[in-house]
Amino acid sequence: MPHVTAQELQDTDPQRFQKEYLKWAEYAADYDWWDYMEERLKEKLEPAGVHVVKIEFDLSYSQGDYTTFTGSIWVNEWMDATKDGDQTYAEKYPALRLAVEDYGDHASVTTYGRACGSRVNYDSGCAGNTYAAGVFSGLDQDAWDALIEEQLSYAGLEQALQDYVDDVSQQLYCDLRDEYEHLTSEESFIESCECNEVTFEIEECEA
Repeated sequence: MPHVTAQELQDTDPQRFQKEYLKWAEYAADYDWWDYMEERLKEKLEPAGVHVVKIEFDLSYSQGDYTTFTGSIWVNEWMDATKDGDQTYAEKYPALRLAVEDYGDHASVTTYGRACGSRVNYDSGCAGNTYAAGVFSGLDQDAWDALIEEQLSYAGLEQALQDYVDDVSQQLYCDLRDEYEHLTSEESFIESCECNEVTFEIEECEA
């Protein structure tokens, strides 16, 4: 019996092609795919001070679809990388930026199930526990503490961090969904068959 490629099978016998494609798609997204995507997404977030421990992802094409992650955010690095309007948080709140680095402020990111998503817990300890530095080194302690309290109030870091995590979770979901759909697409099936020299036996039609 003659053999045809996946592309030829799609052209000549679409029903058989769909059967072979769906059988292949069950195994296309293996554990190697997930490990690779998780590492890539972790690396993508590191420049913003986000250290991801675990990413959870569900794709069922329903309202229950979600992506959440657990980990921590180093607030000074996040302030350097994240904008509030036209300026980064570090540029807009320079004293606070120095204080959170001095104190080692970080926010924890935890998951309480798909309904709640990833939640940020941030309670800054830098107010009253740091000393004036940099261009602010001439301030006395009371003035420095008052400045930090003021900038903490204006910056609203806990809500800003939560908004950031919500946006990141949505972007992670989109990245994972797009990669999964590409990996399990008919085009990827055809490419996989070509790369592995897979062909399909068909019955030869009599003249």
